[in-house]
Amino acid sequence: MLKTLLRAVVVLRLESRELYLDPGFILLSWLRRPAIHMPLEALERARRLGRQRAAALIRRLDEVYPF
Repeated sequence: MLKTLLRAVVVLRLESRELYLDPGFILLSWLRRPAIHMPLEALERARRLGRQRAAALIRRLDEVYPF
């Protein structure tokens, strides 16, 4: 019971706070952070590594089974 009451007090306190967001800061951080580029670059790196691994596997198979 006490645990539930404490949780309710904490939630009410957090809900009653006013959130201050500086629009200038948000805009500048959004402009500086290339959020869309990071996943795209990671995907391209993974594709490159996949191609390199596939080529290495093909070379190794050609060495082991040269026919």
